[in-house]
Amino acid sequence: MDYNSIPYTTVEVNPLTKKQIAFSSDHKKVPIANINGNTVFNSADIIDKLKEFSSAEDSKKLFTADTEEWMKWSETKLAVLLYPNITRSFGESWDAFSYVSDVSSWNWLDRSSNRILGPLAMSFANSKIKAKYNIWDERKELKELLVHWTDSIATNNKGVMNGNFLHGAHVTMPDLMVYGVLHSIEGFETFDTIMTENTALKSWYDNVQQAVKSDRACT
Repeated sequence: MDYNSIPYTTVEVNPLTKKQIAFSSDHKKVPIANINGNTVFNSADIIDKLKEFSSAEDSKKLFTADTEEWMKWSETKLAVLLYPNITRSFGESWDAFSYVSDVSSWNWLDRSSNRILGPLAMSFANSKIKAKYNIWDERKELKELLVHWTDSIATNNKGVMNGNFLHGAHVTMPDLMVYGVLHSIEGFETFDTIMTENTALKSWYDNVQQAVKSDRACT
């Protein structure tokens, strides 16, 4: 939405009570989007719905043939590894919940309870998530997965003068999906570590961030 300058507002959902999405009786996971009066669940369906805001020509350029492949990779591999990485210790879990202190739409009780109980719950859930997805060394596996991404960029752009993105000189949907997942942990220890140790990833990330923000009115 930022990249296409689509105006929007966000609602921060309380992870403990989820009262902001009480209207949804069957689906209790975010993201949930209200697009022109229609409630849409799941990232893939939301992205598909947002195609209506782009011309057929623009959609063709943005949604490449490998979009579905990278969407699945982003959701079932990359995103899955983020949780155990940002909850490796109570300190990292505490940092991950620092945002709740600034959610002005929540009352004092919501902010306080999440600040205390959130990190505890995240720390306890770490081992369960690792067991569920058969994760042994979360940091090593995340780094290896991201090397696969940067290697794909290098392979796709062999011989291309301006290979800043997966498919060359222009941002495509796979770039935005992977960027979005990583952007969610910007400022955390995990983010700083992977960007410091993988210079190719940092260069690509900065390029996408500039493309998203450049001359675009983010709302």
